[in-house]
Amino acid sequence: MARKRRIGACIAGELNLVAMIDVAFQLLSFFLVTLSPVAVMADLAVMRPRAVDIVNRSQPLPPLIRITVFPDGYTLNERLVDAEQLESQLRRLVGIDMTQGVHIQCQNESTHGRLVNVLDLCAKLKLVNLFVVSSDI
Repeated sequence: MARKRRIGACIAGELNLVAMIDVAFQLLSFFLVTLSPVAVMADLAVMRPRAVDIVNRSQPLPPLIRITVFPDGYTLNERLVDAEQLESQLRRLVGIDMTQGVHIQCQNESTHGRLVNVLDLCAKLKLVNLFVVSSDI
């Protein structure tokens, strides 16, 4: 004779959460210990002139264009200008020498948008030697 199975009360399997949390913490600690952070600042591509290039240069350095960004306007080589005058005079200066460096000094109280406008203008005129400084004037 075959045995009859008892169909009565089935006990559901239990899930041990303590063991699962323990394994999760062990995996987390493993990944944190073996993580090697990427040095972002060390991998930036910056063009720096070599000392030999500066010493052997027979030509004088090109003049520097100075742009100061204020909360209410701009100065170009210590002359107060508005945005339209800045573009026209900068275009004229670029026509003289394309390799000029542009020193952009931004006052702390000026808006970020004004600085971005100057940087966009320099990009439009294809100027690549830019120096941006923030300061209290």
